[in-house]
Amino acid sequence: GLDPQISPAAAAWQAARVAAARQLPIGTVRQLIDENTDRPPLKFLGEPGVNVVKLNMALDALAAAR
Repeated sequence: GLDPQISPAAAAWQAARVAAARQLPIGTVRQLIDENTDRPPLKFLGEPGVNVVKLNMALDALAAAR
């Protein structure tokens, strides 16, 4: 299957494009990226990842609320 996560660095790299496409402030997009980043329970086991499905759902919900 497809992995629904990308690295926080990859998400940050795309943040400006997403903000422009969705007509949102870059700070809002960065905050949503942070809120939808899954972090390993122990810092030395695993890497953090941004759950793209949850992030897109949060972006959609924000757009619907406008």
